[in-house]
Amino acid sequence: MKNIKSKTRMIRWRLRVLMAERNINNKTLAQLTGLHPTTISRLKNTDELKQITGEALDALCNVLVCTPNDLIEFTPDGDSRSESKTTNSKTIELNRRTTVSSRNQELNDNIMSAA
Repeated sequence: MKNIKSKTRMIRWRLRVLMAERNINNKTLAQLTGLHPTTISRLKNTDELKQITGEALDALCNVLVCTPNDLIEFTPDGDSRSESKTTNSKTIELNRRTTVSSRNQELNDNIMSAA
């Protein structure tokens, strides 16, 4: 009998979170990135990203003033160091929060200059 291991998500897509943190809607993000509004909607409404072009990732990072690491979260499958992961996650989240206000200001500057 085969032992079937449950599949856990190792890579999570965080566009929805970043858009909420920066208070930016689909239409505005589409206009600023040059990506089609349907593409933005599809990317926003998924937690499990199958693929993305470098061009789209670059556009999102430039407009949202972030790095790919902010958009993509990796959690090793079967990692037994859960306490360590929790501590690391809390540290990462604290670092994100401390930079959100400066990134929001930069994003607002981008939006105002595009208008």
